Amino acid sequence: MEIRITNVKIYPFDSGEPTARVKAYAEITLDNCLVIKGFKVVQDNKGGVFVGFPSQKGKDGNYRDLVIPLTSDIRNKIRDEVLDAFRNFY
Repeated sequence: MEIRITNVKIYPFDSGEPTARVKAYAEITLDNCLVIKGFKVVQDNKGGVFVGFPSQKGKDGNYRDLVIPLTSDIRNKIRDEVLDAFRNFY
């Protein structure tokens, strides 16, 4: 059974600071039955963008992943769909 990404929503984010790296937040819907929120579209130092998966800061100050794709195929699929939606938004 293949997981289908049936919807991607992009929420532009502007902190007002010119050096801010987070450009948008995103959520994905899987098979019209599960929504995962908390993806970030982040600008890297060279001007490109990448997708940060949902994470949460622990009491020790370290971040813990909340969503962990078990295969590189599903990770790439999620990343590509979020980046496509982000690029189409602008």
